[in-house]
Amino acid sequence: MSSHENDAWFSREIEKLGPTLFRVAFAILRNRTDCEDAAQNAVLKAYRNLSSLKQRRYFKTWLIQILKNECFDMLKRRRPTLNVDEQGALSYEMAVPDMDLNRAFDQLSPEERLTITLYYYEGYDTREIAALTEVSEGTVRSRLSRARKTLRALLQEKEAAK
Repeated sequence: MSSHENDAWFSREIEKLGPTLFRVAFAILRNRTDCEDAAQNAVLKAYRNLSSLKQRRYFKTWLIQILKNECFDMLKRRRPTLNVDEQGALSYEMAVPDMDLNRAFDQLSPEERLTITLYYYEGYDTREIAALTEVSEGTVRSRLSRARKTLRALLQEKEAAK
């Protein structure tokens, strides 16, 4: 395949995966600007290393792995701040319109948010999530269970307060 055909294929794939990249990045970073930076960095790294992708059918998984690593690297470098990124909150509200669920989701750890996003929003199974996040399948199931339990408790608490 020519370089031009390869570039066109890459562009089409990135275009299709845009919403997925945002959801995955936001599950970890919770800030629109950081999500955009992480996604751009991940796409650039993927493009530069496209020759290392052995089979195109694994492109989505490979790219999400790159993005996940980029997001967690950004979290490590991030300085704690009290400022709220209203644009990020609005963007995620569009992705997850239920405000109570959105607030409860914020209470989860970045790893739990990523696991929930990959499982429920992106349709990955626990085996695939384990491979993407580099943890055991049992850890993925535990994170899903713990996150569901936390979300259920927070939403029931909110409902009881009404």
